[in-house]
Amino acid sequence: MTRKKMALIAAMVLMAVALAACNDSKAESGEDVMAEPIIVELSLTPESIKAGEKVLIEAKVTQAGSPVEDANDVEFEVTLEGGGVQAKVPVKHDQGGVYKMEKTFDEAGTYRIVSHVTARGQHSMPLKELKVTE
Repeated sequence: MTRKKMALIAAMVLMAVALAACNDSKAESGEDVMAEPIIVELSLTPESIKAGEKVLIEAKVTQAGSPVEDANDVEFEVTLEGGGVQAKVPVKHDQGGVYKMEKTFDEAGTYRIVSHVTARGQHSMPLKELKVTE
């Protein structure tokens, strides 16, 4: 496991502990406990491509089984593994809680795609890898 992955896992564990502590203190003080979490399903179609081809990147956002059409901020972060290209691209809502974009990758390699979704006071960052071949 790479250091980056280990650091990401450690950060997620710390965030979960911090959120649990926040929920406990709110419950004790009589404040509302956090609403249902937002669920972000990140998908790539297709999951591997050749350089110069397009891929459809979609983030389907739901909360309690219902589509979230009013996310405050949705961005796709694209990073070429090995320290290459990095970009954050804002994405608009399409329909039914789906936020999507098409992107062409000209350089072969493995790309990490992270969707940053901020909605209803919550943030979610699922990750997918895309293999681009020559």
